[in-house]
Amino acid sequence: MGLNARKIHSFVGRCLYLFLLNGTMKAYGVILERTVSSFHTNHAMVGFIFTFQTCLAFMTAPAVNLLQGRLSPRIVAVVGGFLASAGFVCQAVIPPTALWQLLMALTITGLGFGMVNFVTLVCLKDAFGKEYPTVFTVTVFSIYVGICTLPPLLEYLTRNFSESVGMLFFGGLTSSLVISGIFTEVNGESPSDEVPEDLSSEGNMDADVEEDDNVSVDRVRHACDGTTGRFSLFTEHHEFVFLFVSFILNFSGYLSWSIYLVPYGEYLGLDSATAVWLSTIGGIGGLFGKASGLPLLRRKCLAIPLGVLIPTILLAVSYGMTLFQDGLGILAVMSIVSGYCLSIWGCLVQAMIPLTVCDYHFNDAIAISAFFSGAAGMMGVIFTGAVFDVSDSYRYSFAMLAVEGLVGTVVSLMWYWSSSVSPVNKPGTENSHLLNSE
Repeated sequence: MGLNARKIHSFVGRCLYLFLLNGTMKAYGVILERTVSSFHTNHAMVGFIFTFQTCLAFMTAPAVNLLQGRLSPRIVAVVGGFLASAGFVCQAVIPPTALWQLLMALTITGLGFGMVNFVTLVCLKDAFGKEYPTVFTVTVFSIYVGICTLPPLLEYLTRNFSESVGMLFFGGLTSSLVISGIFTEVNGESPSDEVPEDLSSEGNMDADVEEDDNVSVDRVRHACDGTTGRFSLFTEHHEFVFLFVSFILNFSGYLSWSIYLVPYGEYLGLDSATAVWLSTIGGIGGLFGKASGLPLLRRKCLAIPLGVLIPTILLAVSYGMTLFQDGLGILAVMSIVSGYCLSIWGCLVQAMIPLTVCDYHFNDAIAISAFFSGAAGMMGVIFTGAVFDVSDSYRYSFAMLAVEGLVGTVVSLMWYWSSSVSPVNKPGTENSHLLNSE
């Protein structure tokens, strides 16, 4: 894999985004309980507000998809980085005295992250092409680096200085997205805006597809010509439907795990300085998951449906452990196991979007998956918080995550069975055999 400046810029930009978005979201768990107390509100409301930043970063993907077709991706990325930083600075300079003020600040940050999210993902795919699945998996290491480091850092700054200093530091750190946005580079038009010239001609199509690739020329043309509209994303790419549902279910659980894990430790009697290390434990588990998941993907020694099924089962079991025992030891074990499983799951699922859709539908697949996973994540966090407000126990909140994990297991089983019985070869992807469970 030859490196050039464009590949390096796209890789660094994506890593920065993932590090900052997930690290700051996890850090909000450090101040969740004191926010509930200071605003005299409930956990569902504060959980919703703290998650709104991340959910908005995903839910704005369809709008950003349209926006980047009319503006330069570089402009979109720079403006997004500025807004993401400005939201944190607003919280530092004008500390919110009401929930709506906090929501407005996080809305600004979420909009900024949303603009950066879509652009960096498309740039990464555009720069690396067929190497995208592996490179994407490597970038996701930065998620768990952020989860390991930013929550303890916010706890330290809040304890020794003030919450405003912590937000100001996050604002300065996030301003690095502006710099990375300046170096954003994308070749040509967005694939969802214009049919590639080499696919618009029947002669070129037949010339590009080799007989020994075992790919139907008619299927490639039908999937990429756009004549059936964008909804053909679901009718033409059946593997993507399973991916789509699995992504929504597990991402919803990931957000609740991120927001409520540290408060769960405080609920058990730990002081915030100690409880925050539960986040670091989960982050370390995630790093181990990435370290083990990358070779599996790179060496093609594990069928992706099976690789999604196993961690989904373990996730349901780890969440369900808290229903029977919620001591500190159990919580630490749950944290590292869930971090590991979420990492393995993300390593395989998120990297395989280009393996389940054609180039024409890639941007639409990213936008639709991001929007619905963001919406589902928001609903999941509100519901998890509401369960605690009603039951006054995080044990039942995490039991709900176990139920969600069981549903995800059923979906993964259906995906695995479907792939085993009738695997679908995807056009133009040399790694399509990864979808098979052979």
